[in-house]
Amino acid sequence: MTHQDEGAAVPRRGRPRSADLDRAVIAATVEVLIEQGYAALTIEAVAGRAGVGRPAVYRRWPTKDHLVVSALIETVPPLRVPDTGEVLRDLEEFAVEFALRLAGSPVGPVAIAVLAEAGRRPDLAEMLRLQYLRPRDTVITDLIERALAEGRLNKNLEAGTVRDLVFGPPVYHWLVTGMLTGNVARTLVEAAIAALQIPAGADGRSDGGA
Repeated sequence: MTHQDEGAAVPRRGRPRSADLDRAVIAATVEVLIEQGYAALTIEAVAGRAGVGRPAVYRRWPTKDHLVVSALIETVPPLRVPDTGEVLRDLEEFAVEFALRLAGSPVGPVAIAVLAEAGRRPDLAEMLRLQYLRPRDTVITDLIERALAEGRLNKNLEAGTVRDLVFGPPVYHWLVTGMLTGNVARTLVEAAIAALQIPAGADGRSDGGA
């Protein structure tokens, strides 16, 4: 066998993907987002912060949007649904933890800023919906669907409406005031859930059961 044959017998392999490099780039992306915001973030700035070349970033994330969405996915994992044995209690604990984690994390404002940018960018909005928001929303709506199926909430309401009414107040409070305490979050969530429950003796129909 010639030297050429020997070389041809061993297929060439691409450079292996480096988990350490991926983590460094994601961490650098989050740091730049927190410090400078979405608009000012560039691949060059992220690469410099991570100590890698721009081609290494582009090989993994072809655009800035891909990189930012991946950073949110890796940094903000979906919450686990509590298991208190009572579905409305599970919903309350979940909503309070969601709001407090959003308000208490430096990534929270970043996520809000990226969502705001998505309002002007349909392509970014679609990427966020499919890869970041939908998996997290599925966990929430599954819990709410269970509460509706058990007759614990007014069945005239859709799961998405319940989600907005329960999770919205503490998030709105945080956006307006710039702060959110555990007591405030729980008070708002408890009030929302209480307003959505079926009154005693009623069956949840809009005609009052007539």
